[in-house]
Amino acid sequence: MSKIISATQRPKIPYEHPDASMYFKLFKENLIRLKNRKPAYKKHDQTIRELFNSDQDNLKNQCEQLVSYVAEAFNHYAVWDHSHAYYPGRPSQQSARTDALEGVSRVLPTLAVWLNANGKKGLSLKGLDGQIIDIIKIIKQAFLAGTNPSHIGYWGDLHDYDQKVCESADLALVLWLSKEWVWDHLQSEQQKQVLEWFKQVNHCQTVDNNWHLFPLTVQVVIKSLAGEDYVDQKKYQRIKEFYVGDGWFRDGAKGNYDYYNAWGFFYSLYWLDQIDPSFDRPFIQQAHSDFVSRYRYFFTAQGIPFFGRSACYRLAAPAPLLAAIDQGSDAITVGEARRAFHCNLRYFITNGALANGAPTQGLFGDDVRLVDNYSGPASSFWSLRALNIAIYSGDRSGLWEAKETPLPVEQEDFSFTLDTIEALVIGTRATQEVVVVFKTEYIDLQSPLLRRLVEPTWLDCFSEKITGRAKRPKNNLLRKGITCYSSKMSHFF
Repeated sequence: MSKIISATQRPKIPYEHPDASMYFKLFKENLIRLKNRKPAYKKHDQTIRELFNSDQDNLKNQCEQLVSYVAEAFNHYAVWDHSHAYYPGRPSQQSARTDALEGVSRVLPTLAVWLNANGKKGLSLKGLDGQIIDIIKIIKQAFLAGTNPSHIGYWGDLHDYDQKVCESADLALVLWLSKEWVWDHLQSEQQKQVLEWFKQVNHCQTVDNNWHLFPLTVQVVIKSLAGEDYVDQKKYQRIKEFYVGDGWFRDGAKGNYDYYNAWGFFYSLYWLDQIDPSFDRPFIQQAHSDFVSRYRYFFTAQGIPFFGRSACYRLAAPAPLLAAIDQGSDAITVGEARRAFHCNLRYFITNGALANGAPTQGLFGDDVRLVDNYSGPASSFWSLRALNIAIYSGDRSGLWEAKETPLPVEQEDFSFTLDTIEALVIGTRATQEVVVVFKTEYIDLQSPLLRRLVEPTWLDCFSEKITGRAKRPKNNLLRKGITCYSSKMSHFF
């Protein structure tokens, strides 16, 4: 029997119901985006694809080259002292300015983990063009500009249900990761300025789901850096109410069971544990290990059975596996985690998952059907969350030196039930396919035409271009009543 979780009423969120004044703001910010955007940076797209398509097995080199690929393109797109970056792509339903903030908040963690892993070695990051990229300078500029209300690059005041609350968590993580090179060298007034911007999260309401983890991350970082304890234990207890067992969280009282469990819940919990090992290590690491013990069966050398939303975050799917080996879990071996991670990168990247210096808005190339309305041009950088953990922990977890060992589906057939989410998982060695079948539906039976991916109309596309606001069909297949998902991903094509 499914766990009963007390529900709260979903608030009316302004950006989901824009009025005339908001449309005027959206239009104005879209014009600013048009003025500041730069040509697509295609320079190394083929190079990075060929790197992952080669026979070489130097995973560490491939990952570091991927960081260089991202960093060089970021330098190209960034504006206003690296506080915003206007990437090409389809807009979100937020605003062009918020989309440009994501171009920083979702990219800087990748640069910061590289700095954390290599800074003490005195190494410098080079772009694929051979030019030195000064990560310390970039991060410092971004924070001093973004938190300064008088600067053109100010990230803005935070308010209830604000996307900036979400982005503040990644930015706080950057500050923690780069502490030794950035935070510790800021003047006291500069530190105060940065902290005052982050402290705004203490007064902001969030949607009642995984979003509770965002202000928690900020608060734990503030406690670590400044010794000021604002950690909201009620938010954390609410997250634990969403836990149903065997490593699975429901994303809100009435939410889905989907891949946010991997790249949302456990990614954030991993960092909470890293920042403050006394936070709730026994629960976090046990839940993590329980999840990975079955989740590892989802992986094949060519895809996984995606279900739920945000398919464009696909490169992040192995993140919990890498976190588990760093935590010393016995749920998975280092060799298997390495193979799952390496295959996932190779499969998607060699089939077009990177373009213009960024992860595409789709599974392979851009696919408007798979771009949720809350996703903008840089949202897909959450796809690098597995890479972030790999770079951060690979030297100590043994990831780089490990010999890859076969995935479960490469060894044998299997079939088991995930009772907590009412799903059957089937692996077939002969076809190298993993299938997840849900035993219950989210909705009542619908017609076949309603259970398909829908293209936006020409009018929707025209509206996007004029207003700079997404207006796309909701193509969450779970919500459409699809119950069977294959690693061959036939539903998406």
